Amino acid sequence: MRKRRQVPGDQSAPRHSLRLRLALWYGTLLTVALAVFSVLILLLTADANRQSVDNALRAEARLATVNLRRELLPTPPYWPDQLTLNIVDIYHNPGVIVEVQDAQGGVRYLSSSRAALMIPADPGAIQAALDGQVSWYDAQANGEHIRVEVVPVRAPDAASPGGSGDGPSGGVDADGAPVGSGPVIGALLITKSLSDVDKTFDLLWRLLLLGGLAILVGALAGGWLIAARVLRPLGEIGATARAIVASTADGHRLGTLSQRVPRSGGKDELAQVVETLNEMLAALERASQTQQRFVADASHELRAPLTTVQGNLAFLQRHLEEVPPDERRIMLADAYTETLRLARLVDDLLLLARADTSTDQPGTPSEATGQELPPLAQASPVELDHALLQLVRQLRRRLNAEGSQLHLEVGRIEPTRVRGEEEALRRVILILLDNAIKYTPASDEPGRGRVTVSLERVDGQAVLGVRDTGIGIEPADLPHIFERFYRADPVRDRHGTGLGLSIAQKLMEQLGGHITVESAPGQGSTFSIWLPLA
Repeated sequence: MRKRRQVPGDQSAPRHSLRLRLALWYGTLLTVALAVFSVLILLLTADANRQSVDNALRAEARLATVNLRRELLPTPPYWPDQLTLNIVDIYHNPGVIVEVQDAQGGVRYLSSSRAALMIPADPGAIQAALDGQVSWYDAQANGEHIRVEVVPVRAPDAASPGGSGDGPSGGVDADGAPVGSGPVIGALLITKSLSDVDKTFDLLWRLLLLGGLAILVGALAGGWLIAARVLRPLGEIGATARAIVASTADGHRLGTLSQRVPRSGGKDELAQVVETLNEMLAALERASQTQQRFVADASHELRAPLTTVQGNLAFLQRHLEEVPPDERRIMLADAYTETLRLARLVDDLLLLARADTSTDQPGTPSEATGQELPPLAQASPVELDHALLQLVRQLRRRLNAEGSQLHLEVGRIEPTRVRGEEEALRRVILILLDNAIKYTPASDEPGRGRVTVSLERVDGQAVLGVRDTGIGIEPADLPHIFERFYRADPVRDRHGTGLGLSIAQKLMEQLGGHITVESAPGQGSTFSIWLPLA
């Protein structure tokens, strides 16, 4: 039974998705905010209601105290046979009950006729009243939550006019306690039911709870939908990455890189991530195609000379005695030539590999400018004009030795010093001169069959030019001439590996310069290398 290959990160339904976590975090924060808001509303409402009840009790206490002092006797025992407190009774507030106790705890007055409505006494509060202090407490009476204020009852002050102690404020303070120096002879208890307050509070917290739950559910649903919409590009990125990983066979080759993540159309951060990822995939696809083409071209270039060597040696092995000596020498010479070609090709490939490795390494900051310099631009200064003229002399001797009619001329040469590795500079110049000589046929016509070199200083740079009157380059081939193993159709039958210009360009990058080319088919080409002056 075939087993399904496990792909890293293949989790179509993650247990804790980012969308779920965002929704939970958002819901948690919203829950905390709603809870804090609700508690604050409840506390403020409860305090306002409590203040309202206390103010009502103070008002009743002031009224009852004034009424009570008018009914007390001016001499001991001060208590009349019966207290009426007509003013309180006239108000007849059904939510308020007034009770008067003497110092011995006897009930002198109760505004309600029902004994069951007697106010439950708090000994501590009663004692505080007997000590001349006002106190408050909550209690339960007949199943109701009540609020009680206890104020002291003082005997009429003999020093006050009429012995009642009445003044501009009626002889009571803000809490309803009597003002004066008379002895405390009892306690006045004023109570008010908190049923309405409790009902209002209960209704309020129920509304807050139901409203908060409705808001929370709605916010979670909305947050889930928004998170799903916002995070959709991430899901598409993951699906694209998994598809590429799944198409990669056992990690030995890259799968199809032609897939792209659909663009959302926005310009937010996720849209930028998608755009960058697509650009990265496009770059990887181009690099993969270049690598595949390079491997195919290298195999082809290596196989051609190997086939010649193998064929010649195999033929000589089978027919050594039958082949004439001159033909044997020719076949051996061909095989030797092909081995030299193989050696050059391998050397070029190694040089490119080392150049690629050096390019990937970070450069060193310049002591003068602080800018990062390429690896080969950190060497000592080189007299470029001397190196160029030396190469020209060597090539002229080689052309003379070969009997070539090609003219290698020297144009304007200025003393120029650049910084770099001299051997690398000589290699680049030699590649350009070799190409110019190779593709420029000798001719006696005026202006033809010539290769001219020049060296000038332009805008702080050294410009070395190699101009020829050769076959030129087609416009369609110009963008590709620096690609590895690329050879235009007209020169495919000529000797060469197709790596020279690639090596020259790579070396120039390491020297901190660049190469430009201008060419016209049938008119010739001009290659120029640009280097910063030392």
